[in-house]
Amino acid sequence: MRHLDLCLRPVESGDENGRMRINVDFRRSYDEDLTLWYSIPNDQYPYVSCDLMDPFVTAALLKAMEDRATLRVHGPVSASLLDNLEEFQLIFSTWFPDKYHHPIDIVADVETEGTRRNHKVILSFSGGVDGAFSALNHVVRKGPIKRKLFDVDAILYIEGFDVNIQYDRECGNVVQRNRKLFASYPHLTFLNVRTNLKYLLSIKRFWMSHACVVASVASLFRTMWGGCLLGSSHSYLHLRPWGSHPLTDRLLSSRSFEMYHDTVFKRMEKLEALFAWPEALENLKVCWEGQYRYDTLPDTNCCRCDKCVRTMLAFKALGHEIPGSFAEELTVEKVQGLKNKPFDWSRLMFLNEILDTAKERGLEKMPVFAALAGIVEENSKMV
Repeated sequence: MRHLDLCLRPVESGDENGRMRINVDFRRSYDEDLTLWYSIPNDQYPYVSCDLMDPFVTAALLKAMEDRATLRVHGPVSASLLDNLEEFQLIFSTWFPDKYHHPIDIVADVETEGTRRNHKVILSFSGGVDGAFSALNHVVRKGPIKRKLFDVDAILYIEGFDVNIQYDRECGNVVQRNRKLFASYPHLTFLNVRTNLKYLLSIKRFWMSHACVVASVASLFRTMWGGCLLGSSHSYLHLRPWGSHPLTDRLLSSRSFEMYHDTVFKRMEKLEALFAWPEALENLKVCWEGQYRYDTLPDTNCCRCDKCVRTMLAFKALGHEIPGSFAEELTVEKVQGLKNKPFDWSRLMFLNEILDTAKERGLEKMPVFAALAGIVEENSKMV
């Protein structure tokens, strides 16, 4: 029988970045061992609690499922989290059977239950459209959501989520930009945790696992905050199997720390709403691919990759100027570059949303949208 043993090491003080480091061993009876780590600034470490193994179970779950190994947890785990992960596994093994073949057993040394500290939540925020829209509603209070509002008390930026963990200065730049954006809200606590979890769960298929990364990191702060709010990805009109989903994000919760999938809107609706918060648009950062494909600085928008080009197209389709956070001009040649990446349902959905908006605004004859229409028509039959 294959086993993945989850073991927490003593916390290190003063890693290579001068931070506190939590190290967790994935000891595998069938393959080389792996080490998961979280690097946390010294001034934030007093907010962290490792009294439960919940963050590390959430981190290791998909790797154990991929390996078809029983997950043995050497330490206490919330029984309510284990209950939820049973259902989570059933959904993921149904959605992604090639990677997460079937549910696995999770065996903890001790099952217990923590107490929820409060109803204040952490907002996961990297500066992209989804996080900015959540902040517009729940922090700035100028968005379309009027009633189901959360008490956001902290902003969490995960280093290594969108910016490669090797880029120390650029990660720091994003942290400072986030602090500046929310400077008018002095009640907020800023959290930034660097982790290699994204890379352990396979960077190439990160769209399957990103909610687990957020849940794992956020729940380190369980004894200070009662949950974490995660911006929605797709609208109800276009929901399909995805790593962050209103059906599954809630199952990464325990009674003492809940994960919330934010209210669902279309991407174009989110961008339109963000014009009520110009500072967010001037600090918007959607790019993650430029650092790998175009060797551009990862704390900026490369203006050439898929996400950058489609976001710039979306602003054009809405009839607005492209904000200064995109430093380069949108050209037909850049739109033509969308052909260079395989199409899937998610890409096609976002691009069709842009085209539909351009048609509604009478802009479909603009060269960039004419080029986009040809690309979408050519690839629609293959998805």
